[in-house]
Amino acid sequence: GELENTMLLSYMKTARLRHWLARPDCPPAIQECGVLFDQAFNKSATNSTLEPAEDPMNDVVKFDGVVYSKASTHLGNSRIYFYPRGDRSVTPVPASIKYIYSSLTGELLFAVQRHIPLDDNTVDPFSMYPDFLAKLYLTDLETRLENAKVSWVVSHFARWRVSDSHTVILSLSRD
Repeated sequence: GELENTMLLSYMKTARLRHWLARPDCPPAIQECGVLFDQAFNKSATNSTLEPAEDPMNDVVKFDGVVYSKASTHLGNSRIYFYPRGDRSVTPVPASIKYIYSSLTGELLFAVQRHIPLDDNTVDPFSMYPDFLAKLYLTDLETRLENAKVSWVVSHFARWRVSDSHTVILSLSRD
């Protein structure tokens, strides 16, 4: 299937890279990258047991098969649409995950910064296309942080900066 194909291609690319790094005519700068590669991915060089982190804050989490991360770790996986306060009667809003943490009860939470909506004087050119889920926002994020439970998240979104002050945001929801 598709998963097996992906795994096979990944294995083949890794084997080619390792073969190239082992060649005697491999440039020294690339060989240095090989050393870093081995330190990062060689299981024998690292501790094989995983221990819980001392820090209650997380960089990356996986929930229901979806990966979320802090903006400082991976920008794309930090962009989420969520229902404010979990209220599904309102339209989801786009935000960026600043922190990922667990509550004292173990519930997974995000501290997020919302994208600033357009002011009333700016026309959103995408508003006339209700079936196209793109919307224009200001490029800046709100300074205020708010909590969002992982269960309030609808999807990730794609972002395209069209000017210094405006960004197009497109929901990546499968629904």
